[in-house]
Amino acid sequence: MRTLISMTYVYSVNATSMKDGAEEFRFINDLAEDEDEERNILEFLGGAELYIMGRVLYEEFASHFQGKTATDHPFAPIYAATDKVVFSQTLASADWERSTINRGDLVTEVEKMKTEGDGYMIVTGRGGIHRTLLHHDLIDEFRITVFPMLLSRGTRMLEPDDVGEFKPLELVSCHPGTNGVVVLHYRRRR
Repeated sequence: MRTLISMTYVYSVNATSMKDGAEEFRFINDLAEDEDEERNILEFLGGAELYIMGRVLYEEFASHFQGKTATDHPFAPIYAATDKVVFSQTLASADWERSTINRGDLVTEVEKMKTEGDGYMIVTGRGGIHRTLLHHDLIDEFRITVFPMLLSRGTRMLEPDDVGEFKPLELVSCHPGTNGVVVLHYRRRR
């Protein structure tokens, strides 16, 4: 059975995340390189069988990564080579290679996808799809990257209703980088 992994980024201690393009986002570009962590994230992203996303994230990713090479961004060829399933009722077409639009019921379709392989798939973002999958207890693992900065504004990573009933987690690993970035890996304890 496939594992569904949530990949989330946190930019402050109050667990908010920034809007892309925010002025503070430039801070991340100024962080010192951590070659070991870069290698780990590239290996993790490259090992996914597919990515699950909604229309908004798909459009953001496609505009940023489509047609780009590793020289432009190290994630670009990985995203291009991996199947992407976009859940949307309004997206007219998905022109980015290896992209498919799924207009079915999110919960039913993801339950089915989980039974169709043995590897892992990734859901990222903080929108409705991520929240629905969390609420229905379909996320098996969480990879949370915490950046060394504080913000007084942003979008909450989770709202109280997102979690639903209590869901205990167990720590799989904690990797502090040489540049202050910490990657936490939790597994849903069932």
